[in-house]
Amino acid sequence: MLYSSLFETVTNRRHLIQSVAGAGAMAAGMAGLSVGSTAKAATRVPIDFKDPAQNLKAFIKMTADLDGTKESVGWFGGTIYGNRGVEPLKPLVGVSGVGMMRVKPMGDNVYRVFNREFATYTDPKTGEILESWKNPYTEETVDVVPIKNMIVNAQISPIVEQDFDGHKVKFPFTPPWIVQTDKAFQLFEVHAAFPNPMKVAEWPRESAGPINRTGEMFSRMCSLAELEDPDVSAADYVGTWTRVGPWLPWMLMGQADGHLLYRSFMNRTGRVENLPPTLLSYMEKKYPEFLKSPGDETWGKPNDSSWTVYMSQNKPKPPKAG
Repeated sequence: MLYSSLFETVTNRRHLIQSVAGAGAMAAGMAGLSVGSTAKAATRVPIDFKDPAQNLKAFIKMTADLDGTKESVGWFGGTIYGNRGVEPLKPLVGVSGVGMMRVKPMGDNVYRVFNREFATYTDPKTGEILESWKNPYTEETVDVVPIKNMIVNAQISPIVEQDFDGHKVKFPFTPPWIVQTDKAFQLFEVHAAFPNPMKVAEWPRESAGPINRTGEMFSRMCSLAELEDPDVSAADYVGTWTRVGPWLPWMLMGQADGHLLYRSFMNRTGRVENLPPTLLSYMEKKYPEFLKSPGDETWGKPNDSSWTVYMSQNKPKPPKAG
């Protein structure tokens, strides 16, 4: 198995900008109070992103919630493109989904992340949720299988431990941050190549090959004031998610050359009621169990993926007719 985690080192100049911006913003907030005012100024505690513990705490605060009793509702949505040889990228389907996350602080800079993922595939023009799809590469109409990952847990500390289809990996966790004016930008990338649990001999039409190569690139932005306020347990973010990955099993592409490119937006919605109405209505009717994060009892159980879930709920398709 090959695995790498890409975290760029932030320059000294950038850290200087961070320190000055944090101190300047705090001073400006204090100066805005009139003499004799009873209003309470927001507390600002500048963050040293070079310190692994402070970096990690800021990451949890942006992506989830430091309060272990609260769930973080994250939405993502965009377009999935096919990439084959020298052909231009082809928009194949849209994607709209939710991550239900809860973080449990364990002490000593260790956090357990309890996460659940669900997503629909949609018509890229109308946004309609697809139950079937005509593959433009094969001209075959196939059944669409939503993303239904009940458990996507991880332990995060200055060293991250996560399970990729039964392959446990560890890597240092000090992702880079960029501060611009009073906005904090956070970059997080995970790149992996590991054995495909869907063996070609058993799943010739569903398996993309013996190795699954994936790249996940997350860019998030939040208010630096919220991030530095110790009275705030979660800093609302907006951002983008980009993924490079193999053909999905339900596309029945077999071992055809090429891969998928995902391009999507993402944000914290605050409540499930703030999810896109079409997505929320569909989930409430068909998959309500995905509108809450996993419980503590799921800790230590294998994580789900589109491949393992597909294998547990489907049988290999017979050879294509003709």
